[in-house]
Amino acid sequence: MVQVARDTKRKFKYKKRNGVERWFLLVVMFLLSPLIMFWDSFRKKDLSDKTWLYCFFLFTTLVMLLTAAGIYTTQSSMYKTIRLLSKSGSHHEALAGESQPVIRAINKYALEYDVDSYLLYALIRSESNFNHYATSKAGARGLMQLMPGVWNDYSNSTCPGNHRSRIACPSAQCIYDIDANVRVGTMYLRYLLDIYHGRVDLALEAYNAGIGNVRPGFEPKYAETRSYVNKTVNYWQELRRAYLTQKLQLAEQMNTEVKWLICLTLFCWLNLFWWVFRKLL
Repeated sequence: MVQVARDTKRKFKYKKRNGVERWFLLVVMFLLSPLIMFWDSFRKKDLSDKTWLYCFFLFTTLVMLLTAAGIYTTQSSMYKTIRLLSKSGSHHEALAGESQPVIRAINKYALEYDVDSYLLYALIRSESNFNHYATSKAGARGLMQLMPGVWNDYSNSTCPGNHRSRIACPSAQCIYDIDANVRVGTMYLRYLLDIYHGRVDLALEAYNAGIGNVRPGFEPKYAETRSYVNKTVNYWQELRRAYLTQKLQLAEQMNTEVKWLICLTLFCWLNLFWWVFRKLL
């Protein structure tokens, strides 16, 4: 019984090794098939192993699929870049770092209320520098520095928005809660953008100084507001410029790779026609 078990084990190992070797040989044949088919077209004898022909067709099919996928992806990347250039107010590209609560909230509500996620990111950086327990001297609170009046108008929460403690209250929708604060702040920013017909500078001015202090056609009333608007817009443009540069570099790289795939596809087709001409005609 022991000897039979050993023989069975040896056979199992041999079959397993033989199977791995067989798959390795197919992979090698798959990679070398274009060259072998090209070389075979100059031989008088027929191809002894038809597996080469199968591997060549499989290789050509795969290259064609990769070329089609590359062209589609490149066109999609270029479309996104053109859309970013043509739309100064909003787009729906998600920020990286989705696992972080702030970034997740920004991406969620930027898409829901059609606000540029990079604009929200720049605004939060200017307002609170991502400190969700930040409280200003004027009484603004949270990531987006919401005043209690704005909070109560848009939140529908039991949290009054004016408690002195910087610790979140028991309410599930507290003004210091990351998700709730970003949601209400995004709703309010969307409202301001609608009022000023997409003018980001005026919307930011109203967000910082209040709607009653905005004077369209004039510089912001307060020096602090002027500095705030300039800082936020500049950082927003830097983020968009970095995103645009990344997209353009990626599109350029993919365009180069697609050109190589097209050349490889053309070589395979010419190789096939040449082989058929030499062997079958």
